[in-house]
Formats: sequence, structure tokens, C-alpha cells
Amino acid sequence: MAEKALVEYNITDAAIAEMEKIYMDLTITDLEDKEQFDAVHSARMTVKGKRVEVEKRRKELKADALEWGRKVDTEAKRIVGKLEPIESHLDREERKVTDEQERIKEEAERKEKEKIDKRIAELAVFGKHLPFFEVAGWTDGEYEARLIVAKDEYEAEQKRLAEEADARKAEAERLEAVRKEQEAKAAELAEAQRKIDEAKAKIEAEKKALEDARREALHKAEVEQAKKEAAERAKKEAEEAAALAVKKAAEKAEREAREAKENSEREAAEKARQEGLKPDKEKLIGYAEALIAVSIPEVASDEARVVREYALRVIGLEADEIIKQAKEL
Repeated sequence: MAEKALVEYNITDAAIAEMEKIYMDLTITDLEDKEQFDAVHSARMTVKGKRVEVEKRRKELKADALEWGRKVDTEAKRIVGKLEPIESHLDREERKVTDEQERIKEEAERKEKEKIDKRIAELAVFGKHLPFFEVAGWTDGEYEARLIVAKDEYEAEQKRLAEEADARKAEAERLEAVRKEQEAKAAELAEAQRKIDEAKAKIEAEKKALEDARREALHKAEVEQAKKEAAERAKKEAEEAAALAVKKAAEKAEREAREAKENSEREAAEKARQEGLKPDKEKLIGYAEALIAVSIPEVASDEARVVREYALRVIGLEADEIIKQAKEL
């Protein structure tokens, strides 16, 4: 059988034994040793080549006759059975390196993703919500520079908002003080009017008592005099009431004019602020719309489609958030 294998398959048991003797001792003890890897890889390719030659020759011989084919298969199976342990050994040794290389690659990719996720989170603290693939394209220097800018802009905005809040609080306190002052003045006027009314009532009572005592003797004269005095009093009171009404109307008009002026100034300031922000708003909205309009390539693999769907979702959400925040400025 061995002689037949020599003729028909051009490989002997002795040759296989020699390969076994040499190649089964090949091992990879250092995953970074390229010479060991190359030796194992080269040996495996040699054994694989012999096995492929046997399979090819087996098919050629089998084509001659079924009976002869069975004999060919039996011999091929015997030879392959001897070659396969050698090839399997070499394959395992080779995979020590290839598997470790794959693990190192996956570990590097995981660390890179963690780094980008951390950068996105740090930027979000300062109100910058950016898509993963944009941040991933930055160098370390670009990221540090953008983080500094984001922090400066955030702190400046927080300072501006605090100053506006302080200004609104001061204005509210001023208006409250004005209101209390006006209420105090109104109370003083009301008290003064009450005292005047009391004095008038007292005078009227005294006059009435005097008139009653003198009514019998001077009834007619007193009646006429009383009418005259009543007319004079009514005139005086009407003049005083008119003067007071004019004074109150003037104070009210002055107050309303002052409040209208203050409201107008506030509205003008807010309008100016919004006009100042308008170019930035339009830039931000335009940027978000450009993100949405970016074409995502079609991909074939499932893994790539997962990344593509993730990119579509993240870019869409981030673009919507940019537009929303820009409109709320």
C-alpha cells in the first residue's frame, strides 16, 4: 500500500513521518516572536499543500473506476488521517498569534470608544451636544482646544444669565419700593382728607347749634345767610375736590408714563438682544440641518448596518436638540 501511495500520490509514509517529526515540535512560546509565527505558518501551509495535492490526485484517480476510486479514497483517507493531526497542531499554534492579535485589536477599539464617549460627556456638561463620529475625528489637541472653548462659552453664558437675573431682581425691588411709596402717599392723603372731613363736620355742628339758638329772632336773615354760606362752602369744596382730582390724575399719568417708558426700554433691550443672537441662531440651525442632510452610505454587513442605524439615530437626535436649543436662545 505504501508503494502504491508513492506512485499515485507522490508522498510516502516516511515523508509524512519526517514532517511529523519536524513540525510537531514547532510551538509558539512568545506571541510577539514573528520568527516562531512565520515558521509555524510556513509549516502549516506545506502540510496543507500536501493534503490538497492528495485530495486533488484522489479525485483524478477516482474518475477511472468506482472500485479503484474506493481504493483511492481509502488510501487518501489514511494519508489525510496522518496529515490532519499535524495540520491541526500547526493551526492551533498559528491561532495563538492570530487570536491574540484580534483580541488586542478589539481591546484597542473598546478603549477608543470609551475615550470618545467620555469626551462627549465632558462636552455635554458645558452644553455642547455633539455626535459620536464628529468627536471621534478630532485629535487630542483639537479636543482639548474645543473643550476649553466650550467651558469658556458656558461660563460666559452663566455669568450673563446671572447678571440678567440680578438686574431683574433689582428692577423688581425698585418697583416694589415705588409701589410702597405710592401706597404710603395715598394713605397720607386719605388721612389728611379724613381730618378735613372731621373738622368740617365739627364746624358744621357748631354752626348748626348757633343757628338754632338764633333762629327765632333772625330766622329769615339766618336762612338767607346760611344759603349763601352753603353755596360758598360747596364752591370751595368743589374747587378743593377738583384740585385733588387733578393732582391724582397728574400723579397717575406720570406713573403710567414712567412705567410705559421702562417697559419700552426693556422690550427694546430684549429685541436688540434677539437681533444680536439671530446670526448665531441661524448658523446653529443651518449646521443641524446640514447634519440631517448628510447622506449615510448603504452597507452590506449586519455589523456595518448596526453602526449605520446608530449614526442615523444619533445624528437625528443631536440635530433636533441643536435646533431646539438655538430657538430657545
